[in-house]
Amino acid sequence: MFIEQALTGKNNWSLYILTVLIVFLIMQIASLPLLIYMLITTPETLQNGMLDTVTDTNLGLVLTLLTFVAGFFALFFCVKYIHRKNYLDIVTSRPKFNWQRFFFGAGVWAILTLITLSITIYTRENNEIILQFNFLTFIGLAIISLLLLPFQTAFEEIMFRGYLMQGFALFFKSRWISFVLVALLFGIMHSANPEVKNFGAEVTLPQYITMGLLLGFIALKDEGLELAIGLHAANNILAALTFTSDSSALQTHALFKDLSPSASHLDTLILLIAGIIFIAICNRKYHFLHDELK
Repeated sequence: MFIEQALTGKNNWSLYILTVLIVFLIMQIASLPLLIYMLITTPETLQNGMLDTVTDTNLGLVLTLLTFVAGFFALFFCVKYIHRKNYLDIVTSRPKFNWQRFFFGAGVWAILTLITLSITIYTRENNEIILQFNFLTFIGLAIISLLLLPFQTAFEEIMFRGYLMQGFALFFKSRWISFVLVALLFGIMHSANPEVKNFGAEVTLPQYITMGLLLGFIALKDEGLELAIGLHAANNILAALTFTSDSSALQTHALFKDLSPSASHLDTLILLIAGIIFIAICNRKYHFLHDELK
């Protein structure tokens, strides 16, 4: 039912291209304050292409996330006035957004993430991970993360697992082709992240693609994005607040800093196992795996 909602409103392929271009343009305009901030404070980051380091200040993080807030509302505008759709059509098949699903998904993924992080900290050498807690800075980071990161993750989920997955399914007449294409596109869109540069695309991109497959599968089987948005929000909020490194996409004043970051295909396997556990727990509550894959 969720994918079939692509049939509502106007769905000419040219409207999808127009919408993506408008959203991209609005996000570029919204990034101008960030660009000015970087030119004033750290012009060398622009010269070296190290744009990820701007999030190591709370103001830089705010300005970065505001571009996603702009994208969120730009997509809302395009869906409503260009596609003539109800915005909820690309979010969920339910009459309204199910906040219980959102918080349940966020809570389950938060627990799984904290267990994984605890094991990581316990098994690493003491001199490889440091505590860098500063009360005022961390409180500011927590407020920013809780207020703005949900917009960033909701925008990505609605754009990829909602808008584009519905659009591709309409074009290819197959939800599963769309499911795979969106996961691949999600991975490619993260190829500029510092992890990819530092550890190699062959190691890091499979992690992003696996996450894309996980989120897409949940959206398809649960007929909506609430669980996926909750998972994604918990993932990024905890990434900002708990653990960072010089190779992280979010280089913040998190509680812990990894001085010797590494990555391997084992990380992808751990993500896959966590995803399977997440699906099993959520299915036990919401029973969305009731039909066979089509």
